[in-house]
Amino acid sequence: MIKHLRAAAFQVGFVLSIAVWAPVVLALFWLRPIPRYRVISQWGRFNVWWLKLTCGLSYEVEGRENIPAAPCVILAKHQSTWETLAFQWIFPPHVWVLKRELLWIPLLGWGMALSEPIAIAREKRRKAIDQVIQGGRKRLAQGRHIIIFPEGTRVPAGDHGRFKLGGARLALAAGCPVLPVAHNAGCFWPRRVFVKEPGVIKVVIGEPISPQGLDAAALTARIEDWIRTTTEALEKAEGLPSKKATDKMAP
Repeated sequence: MIKHLRAAAFQVGFVLSIAVWAPVVLALFWLRPIPRYRVISQWGRFNVWWLKLTCGLSYEVEGRENIPAAPCVILAKHQSTWETLAFQWIFPPHVWVLKRELLWIPLLGWGMALSEPIAIAREKRRKAIDQVIQGGRKRLAQGRHIIIFPEGTRVPAGDHGRFKLGGARLALAAGCPVLPVAHNAGCFWPRRVFVKEPGVIKVVIGEPISPQGLDAAALTARIEDWIRTTTEALEKAEGLPSKKATDKMAP
């Protein structure tokens, strides 16, 4: 019961923060992208703080020193809503690759649109890849990192989705490194689950991976292997059996 009350308190604050921040952000449409982003990112920072206060859920980051000064492509595990909040504060100014339907959400989506994300129609695969490459190169040139969830959607802790090639293709086209990111947020805030478990989410930022000498498939495979192995280690530390272990136990 206590966990449900804490989760309810967080949800109330989350909704109210949208009602407050979105009009402020919309009023700052005239600002240049990076200053505007710094205002938007305060919303994520507030909600991460509010999550710790209400639900006892905080986080630790390992490998901040691996974030390059020059803009790069960030490929990250996607398990929860948490990373869409915390990454706003963990990483330098950046944009997201996301499905365009998110921008249609009143207030929240309108505010997101002002951060100039790369909004794609996932059903139009070939066009989506072109959007990622063209839009990504433009934003990288403006000094902003690009965050992509290569699995395309939230995947429950303990499981893994197939990594798509779009992020690797962008890195190859732009000639920039890829920064792999693993975490175990799904162990504490699973997708479509109201209650948040108290604890400390662990985020690990790997060393940048150069695309030089690799094609998109080879680069993606290397990134996927690192993210999967690191994520499984983080999940195992929280008592969640690895996917490999559960596969072996299956009849």
